[in-house]
Amino acid sequence: MFFGSDYPSIGAIRWDAWHGELSDVGKTVEKTLSPPQYRFRLPWFARIEGDGTVSIRGDRPGVLEAEIAYARQAGLDYWAFVTYPEEHPLSLPLRRFAELPSTHGLRLCNIVEWERFGGPDGYHRMVRRLVGYFRLPHYMRVLGGRPLLYLLAHEDRWVLQQWGRIEAFKQAVDSLRSVATRAGAGNPYIAVMHFSPHTAERIRGTIGADAISAYALPGGTREGAPFSQAMEAMRNLWREMVQVGRAIPLVSWGWDPRPRVDNPVPWHQPGPEHYETFTQEQCAMALKEALDFVRAHRERCEANTVIAYAWNEHDEGGWLCPTLGADGKPDTRRVQAVGRMLSGYR
Repeated sequence: MFFGSDYPSIGAIRWDAWHGELSDVGKTVEKTLSPPQYRFRLPWFARIEGDGTVSIRGDRPGVLEAEIAYARQAGLDYWAFVTYPEEHPLSLPLRRFAELPSTHGLRLCNIVEWERFGGPDGYHRMVRRLVGYFRLPHYMRVLGGRPLLYLLAHEDRWVLQQWGRIEAFKQAVDSLRSVATRAGAGNPYIAVMHFSPHTAERIRGTIGADAISAYALPGGTREGAPFSQAMEAMRNLWREMVQVGRAIPLVSWGWDPRPRVDNPVPWHQPGPEHYETFTQEQCAMALKEALDFVRAHRERCEANTVIAYAWNEHDEGGWLCPTLGADGKPDTRRVQAVGRMLSGYR
């Protein structure tokens, strides 16, 4: 671990829909990855049943522990969990990870869609929940002890319905800072995620957050743009981020939502534009460039971290998590390539 050193820390986004029949979301993503042309993306714990159907149950005993081992093999420092209501199956890995002892060396932080705070009468519950996470010994901290929080702000319509105007949401941010500080958890370092750095910076300034970031990097062509175009899009995003404010750069490990085009999902309506599937070497190369960028722009990248898309966005096109190999065993080539790069980098 290199917290507080010259080496940027590395986080990867977790979107934990991989629990099959436990929710409609789980059943839907089983369907998106069922067609034969997409099965190479199945997470390593998936099963192809005798009748040809796909079962993806990441909630099985031992799966999370194995994922932790893979993440540490790759050299990750933390997972950023997209945070859903506590009782929903989408929160199962977060709840279980939070309960584990911190001896494994991996940390956690939260990504919260800003509308999930609720309105003026409901945000206190989310504030209390987040502060509970902040107090965990294995919560991710930056800048000498500040708990790291990503605020996903892709849409403002729900926040406007809840609060009337974006400026009013600052009440929730101020409360989170106050409650966390009084609880001894530290003043959270809040990074606003948005596809547009200029929009992210406008929101950041309005609500009193600390930095800007992004969740994913959509793009490509209908035929599949090459990695070189994806890499140039990343570089352009990083440059724009540091031009407008303090930043946590995003490194992308792909974008290809065609499974959701072929089998539409209710929460996302992407187009067919995509990048060619990254090789394991390209995943490592993209991460190295992001780390080099942070080290070259430390004043603007003061948190000294990068966020990667993603650990397990398998049907949207970005993943590091091992997949189900053709031989039925985990395909760990991406994990191995990133781990090799980092062992030499650090």
